[in-house]
Amino acid sequence: MNNNRTDEILIGLTTISQKDEASTLVELLLESNLIACGQIEGPIISAYKWNNKNEKTKEWRVSLKFPIEKKESLTQKIREVHPYETPQWIILTGQSTKEYCEWVNQ
Repeated sequence: MNNNRTDEILIGLTTISQKDEASTLVELLLESNLIACGQIEGPIISAYKWNNKNEKTKEWRVSLKFPIEKKESLTQKIREVHPYETPQWIILTGQSTKEYCEWVNQ
């Protein structure tokens, strides 16, 4: 990843079982200045294998937009505060308009 790109941001995706926990997570990350924006969608249905059993649960999807340089500190904070033993934490590179990326990177 080229950290000098002005049209790139990172997008982190996670899921949480309770809407209020998702909201609390986004607020904490905003207050910690680790993200520019957090969005909560749901409920969604997640189907997955856990401890050799097929599971299906209702969850809330949380999308987080943040600057590239916050990747490590945000990843650490997710590990510390996420209610799941093994949280989903997927990081994607996003491209957008120069203006939006400047806002995220402020």
